[in-house]
Amino acid sequence: MITRFLIVMLSSFLSIVYGQKIGETKLQMLLKKAEDKHSEAVIIYQDNQLVAEKYFGVGNPDVKIEAMSCTKSIVGLSVACLMTDGLIKSLDTPIADFYPEWKQGQKKLITIRHLVNMTSGMQNNPNASVEIYPSDNFVQLALAAELSKKPGEAFEYNNKSLNLMAGVIMKITGKRMDEYIGERLFKPLEITDYSWTLDNAGNPHVMSGCQIKPKDLIKLGLLLLNEGYYKNNKVIAKEHIAEVVAPSAQYKGYGMLWWLDYEKTVSTVDNEIIKELKKANVSKEFIRKVSRMKGIYRSNEDFSAKLQTVFGNNPYEYINQHLKPGLRLRKRDFSGSVTYRADGYLGNYIIVDPKHNVVAIRMISHQSFTGDKDSFSDFGRDLVNLTL
Repeated sequence: MITRFLIVMLSSFLSIVYGQKIGETKLQMLLKKAEDKHSEAVIIYQDNQLVAEKYFGVGNPDVKIEAMSCTKSIVGLSVACLMTDGLIKSLDTPIADFYPEWKQGQKKLITIRHLVNMTSGMQNNPNASVEIYPSDNFVQLALAAELSKKPGEAFEYNNKSLNLMAGVIMKITGKRMDEYIGERLFKPLEITDYSWTLDNAGNPHVMSGCQIKPKDLIKLGLLLLNEGYYKNNKVIAKEHIAEVVAPSAQYKGYGMLWWLDYEKTVSTVDNEIIKELKKANVSKEFIRKVSRMKGIYRSNEDFSAKLQTVFGNNPYEYINQHLKPGLRLRKRDFSGSVTYRADGYLGNYIIVDPKHNVVAIRMISHQSFTGDKDSFSDFGRDLVNLTL
C-alpha cells in the first residue's frame, strides 16, 4: 500500500515538472462545449484527484443515467473478476463447457474470448431493434444464431452474440449477471444505487442496460487506470486488467469490451478496399461513394470529415445499411500512446488516459439529446488535448 501511495505521489510530481497538468482555460472551454452539446454530466480526475464535476441542464448527481453500450465495458471488467477469482482459467474457455448443445459443429470453437473481443463469427443484424429487442429471450436468441464466419476469423461488432455472456456468467457463478456484478465489482467500488434492464425471460441485457450515476460510472475508469485497485484495495488482479486492454489479434483498436484509441491512426482507402466491395457484390452506388473516399488520412478527424462530405451528416446510418458484415471501409495503422474508451449510444463515455493519469466520463440521456451534434464524438480527443 505504501508503494502504491509513493507511485501516485511520484506521478503527480512528474505531471507538475513536465507541465502536463490540466490547464484551467482549456478545461473551461471543454466544459462549455459539453454544456452546448446538452451533456448532463462531465466528471474529470487527474492523478486520482477530482478536477471537475459538472452537471448541466436536467443533470443531477443523484439521478441514474442509462450507460448504453458503456455497459459492455462494465461486463468486460466483470469477466476480469472471474479470472481474478479463478472461476475461469482463461478467456479461451469454450462456451460449449456451459452449453453442451454447442459441442458439435463450428460453434464448439467459440470461446469467451471470441464473445468479448467481438470475433465469434456469429450472424448479426447491426440494427438491434430489428432482431434483438423484439426477442423475449436474448440468451436463447444468441444460442440459436448461425455462424456467418469461422470463429476468430474477423472482428465484427456484435450485440447479439455478446448478450450470451449473461447466460455464461450465470452458469459460472450461479447468480444473475447483474447481481454478480453488484456483489463482486460494484460493492468494492462503493456503488450501491444502480439498476439493470432485463429481457422478458429475466436475463439482464449485456449490450446496454445499466443505469448508473455519473459519479459511480467514473469509478470503473479509475479502477482501470489504477490497474485493478480502488482506494488501495485490490478489486481485480493487475494481470487481468492487462487482458482487458490488450488489443485483439483481429483488430488492434479493440480489447475486452473496451475500445483502444491510439495517438496516431492512419486510415487508407485504396483499390484493395474497392476490390473487396466489388467481390462482395455491394451496390454500385455505395462503391461509387467509397471511391470518392480514396486517399490517406492522417487522423480520425480527417477521415470523419471526408466521410461526412461523401455520405452526409449521419454517415454510419447509410453505411450500415449497405456495408455487409465483415467488410471494411478502410485499412488502419495504429501507433503511439493509447487511451481506453467505453462508448455508449448518444455519447456516453468513459475515457482513461494512462499517459496523463486522466479519467473522465460524459453522460447524456434521451431526454437531453437533440441530434447527432450532441453525441460529442470528439470528447476523448478534447480530453487528451487538455494536457498538451
